[in-house]
Amino acid sequence: MKHNEIKNYWNERAEEFKTSPEATTNDYYMRQLEIDTLKNKIDIYKENIKNIADIGCGNGYSTIQLAKQYPSINFSGFDYSDEMIKNAKINAKKEGVENIVFDVLDIVSGTIENSYDLIYTDRCLINLQSWNDQKIALEKIFSSLTRNGVYLMIENFIDGQNNLNKIRQSFGLNDIAIRDHNLFFDLVDVKSFIKKIEGNFAKYENISSLYYLVSRVIYSKICMIDDKQPDYYDIHHELGSKLPSCGDFGPIALCIIEKGENK
Repeated sequence: MKHNEIKNYWNERAEEFKTSPEATTNDYYMRQLEIDTLKNKIDIYKENIKNIADIGCGNGYSTIQLAKQYPSINFSGFDYSDEMIKNAKINAKKEGVENIVFDVLDIVSGTIENSYDLIYTDRCLINLQSWNDQKIALEKIFSSLTRNGVYLMIENFIDGQNNLNKIRQSFGLNDIAIRDHNLFFDLVDVKSFIKKIEGNFAKYENISSLYYLVSRVIYSKICMIDDKQPDYYDIHHELGSKLPSCGDFGPIALCIIEKGENK
């Protein structure tokens, strides 16, 4: 899909789901797992953090949840979808959160005006149409970090996706296809590029592995046997989201990229 087609897709999602947590994903428990992951990592660096940017914030659901937990930190949420940002501002006002601002930004063609102690993306850069565009985004994010800043990159990776599908095949399940508007990352390419821009690739952690084994293998097989449609709110999803990170059998992973003295 082309850049404008992907942008239109997200504007349509924003119009359909408005301020709902489902605006950027139907998988509620994976979203909660991502928020918990971000909180755990922010806790590690919080003594040195005055401001945080969420690039690709959607309707602000995750950004607001985190801003409420860190009232002394200023949050900025950015998204290229005008409709998403409009809904994010409604959500923030509804929640009474004052340490947060939302603005429209296209990470490829636009400019991040300020510097941030911590920047994160959560399944954002996979919506860019080429590796070249993803590299542009990665470099802009890294350049916008303060001297000792940290980038928390929660994105989808092809190796975890392929490993998951191999397990599904062994259970007689069909492969999960990558959606037309997504381009998953290759971990080797990411590590190489981060080294090129003089960043420190500090950690890779597949946060979806056990969750996907429970929800996309075990539960999917049960649904096949029982001839029923999977439900994102099923107890298997809820319980799976409480498991720790282990293995590399799901697409969604966290990379921690450090700058300056953190290196």
